[in-house]
Amino acid sequence: MSHNPERSLQLPPLLAKFDQINLYETKARLYVVGSTAGGKTYNVLKIDRTETSILKILDDGINYSLGELDELLKMIHYGNKSYATRGVEQVQSSFGIVGFVRFTEGYYIVLITKRRKVATIGYHVIYKIVDTCMLKISSQPSRGQSSVEAKYLKIFQNVDLSSNFYFSYTYDLSQPLQPQMRTIPGSITMASKYVWNQRLLKGFTKNRISSKWVINIIHGFICQKNISVFGKYVYLTLIARRSKQFAGTRYLKRGTNDEGDVANEVETEQIVHDASLSWHSTGRITSYLQLRGSVPTFWSQEFQKGRIKPHITVDRATPFASPAARHFGGCMERFGSPIIVLNLVKRREHREREVILTRELLAQVDYLNQFLPPEYQIEYIHKDMAKINKSPDGNLIEVLEEVARSTFAKTGFFHAGPELCCHQVNLHEKYCSKFATGEYIGRGQRGIVRVNCVDCLDRTNTAQFIVGKCALGYQLYAIGVTDSPILEFECDTMRMFEAMYEDLGDTLAVQYGGSQLVHRIKTYRRTAHLTSHSRDIYQTVQRYYRNAFTDADKQQAINLFLGMFKPRLGQPELWDLPTDYYLHHTKATELPSKEQTYSYTKWWVEKVVTALPYPFVEGTIPASLREEGLLDIPEAFSQSYPANKYVEFGQTFDYNLERPFKDFTPYDAEDLSPFTVRDTAKVAPAEKLSRQAIVGLYPGPKEADQDSSDDEGLTEDDLPTFHTPGGSNKSEHDTNLALSELFSCQEVYGFSIQPPLPIDVHLYDRYVNIYQTSSCPRTESDVVLTREMCQTEATQWIPGQYFTADSSWRVEPVHVSNINLVIYNRSELIGNHGPNVSPQDMALYVSNVTAMVT
Repeated sequence: MSHNPERSLQLPPLLAKFDQINLYETKARLYVVGSTAGGKTYNVLKIDRTETSILKILDDGINYSLGELDELLKMIHYGNKSYATRGVEQVQSSFGIVGFVRFTEGYYIVLITKRRKVATIGYHVIYKIVDTCMLKISSQPSRGQSSVEAKYLKIFQNVDLSSNFYFSYTYDLSQPLQPQMRTIPGSITMASKYVWNQRLLKGFTKNRISSKWVINIIHGFICQKNISVFGKYVYLTLIARRSKQFAGTRYLKRGTNDEGDVANEVETEQIVHDASLSWHSTGRITSYLQLRGSVPTFWSQEFQKGRIKPHITVDRATPFASPAARHFGGCMERFGSPIIVLNLVKRREHREREVILTRELLAQVDYLNQFLPPEYQIEYIHKDMAKINKSPDGNLIEVLEEVARSTFAKTGFFHAGPELCCHQVNLHEKYCSKFATGEYIGRGQRGIVRVNCVDCLDRTNTAQFIVGKCALGYQLYAIGVTDSPILEFECDTMRMFEAMYEDLGDTLAVQYGGSQLVHRIKTYRRTAHLTSHSRDIYQTVQRYYRNAFTDADKQQAINLFLGMFKPRLGQPELWDLPTDYYLHHTKATELPSKEQTYSYTKWWVEKVVTALPYPFVEGTIPASLREEGLLDIPEAFSQSYPANKYVEFGQTFDYNLERPFKDFTPYDAEDLSPFTVRDTAKVAPAEKLSRQAIVGLYPGPKEADQDSSDDEGLTEDDLPTFHTPGGSNKSEHDTNLALSELFSCQEVYGFSIQPPLPIDVHLYDRYVNIYQTSSCPRTESDVVLTREMCQTEATQWIPGQYFTADSSWRVEPVHVSNINLVIYNRSELIGNHGPNVSPQDMALYVSNVTAMVT
């Protein structure tokens, strides 16, 4: 197996991107003005509108000031203004350029018009795309859009960019945290498989445009919560990156292609960091990585109406495991060693279905391990989740926890910064596992756990949650939040973490399978409510309907968006193709040449194996050159803390982040620690609703999915609305009255309001009097009132003198006499220039010093 350089992308040093894009047009050109946060400098792109078949973009590379930009636009305006044209006009304002696309009649530009802030890593802000627009570049008058062009445009827009597409101006979401912080800037070789708009960005690369205009967009899921340990903010972030290679829907994309790209491949990363420190070089930040993906062999399931579970068919025999070799070789290059395969499909069946996949996967792993060194062989673990879950004596969660502990001890996790002193003095016994090199478990992750079932949805999500739970305990312990790396299920943090993985599983299931999870984490934990069975049936029916009627159109849209299909003159149209098999299996129609022939025994890349157990990008860099904190970009600071923007504290992203105390801690809890085990028997089903739904707080990021161009703002429509029995809405004050009638203070907060004690009233009066006497009197009557209040029994203090302006806000200076001014000026002169000593005094001083010395 040889390394293919075309499937990798060499990255320049990370630069802050333009986050403010303004589009201007004339008859001959489009002018794209870009600026970073703060708007101190501006750059301009010029796009030719006279050509329809070629995209011509010019970047002059000049940094304009605001005044220079105004002069440039005025010059363009008057140079193009005539009786037939109106000069230059502003067309659209946006937050970034997704890219350029062409079907049959010219190019379009895709712009991000609305965004929403969903996470922060240090001061790097991550946004979710809320809305986009497509504008045609060509200015040539058309006789009407052809039906073919209109159909392609509609298919392209079926990929909803407002549904789980994310980007960042300063943080590379297509890569894990570890390679970004532990490698030399500019040396990172990134697999472009997670950049979904890569094909749309070719217009930039062909015209050699600066990388400041390029925004990488990923597809998947991002969620962030605040653990908030007694006021200390610790952010927990889940990032799921869906691969664009061999992407598609459930029954139309199974197994792998010839390049080793598997279906439903998702890289899941959980990041835990101390939010009180923004700089990565000085902060405490940890990450852990997992992978899910289909069984890497040529298999499929042909959808059959009336059959919920179609038969599994192996389409092509792979006696030398060529696609699996390319797949696992890529895993070693990206993650290092060991590669741990956790297979969750069934081991035995009366009618063979899933067993076929188990047999194929095990045979491929055994074949590939023959030629690997023993220390770098692929580890295979098989757990039949369905059988263990149905067994009355089996405890599935305990089995998965044991697997999680053993695999985590082999891979470790990434931890930036030195070990804490408390760990060196009193290290927990579970934290003492070391790598062969002698490093603590947590200095860097080597290898990965690759989880799969048939769909890589329900069972895979539960298994990854258990592995993530094990990693979360070590991550919190590493940054000094807990005194033990072991977390219990029924604490508030784990309940929040489980809800995050449920959301992750639902999102990935909708993207690939068409419906939310059928079997949830609570189902396998046997804690699901009885009503969940009817919900599972509904999700099964919905998934069957989507697979039968909408998956084909969705697959066409993905093929067109990712550039798997490109419209060409004289070629069949996308909707006329009987199958898209040859779009994703490009090698199927080619005869292998001698240069492309892979070895059946030496299936790995020599330089990748040489770098093991490190990932290739880290193993090729000397340890002396590895650094941490490379994500500290000064330009990114203004993205997180915009000084030129007024935002109320109650509307900030950090304030509205969901946290255990606000959303998961019971109201009558005495111990408010997010790691305390709660008695779930006392938790009523209604209590599991978020606290904000009851007390009427601002909705968190999950509820506030508003379509607003303001990335942090909340509108009045986002506030909770309460309805009266009569059907009319009450005002805000009426709502508070209704809440007090529904819930007493004892029921909501666990205590009743009592009248204050006399000593507390006396203390309150004293502080009120002190405030009023120290405030600035505005009139003469205020002065008299202040004197009277100073004699009250509550304060019993008398100021030394009374001024018309004497407070903490403003003090009237007293009159200084002339003799005092002379003394002050003399003292100041001596302090600046030293004392003026006469020659007689200096001679006497010298004689005294000489006598003392002799």
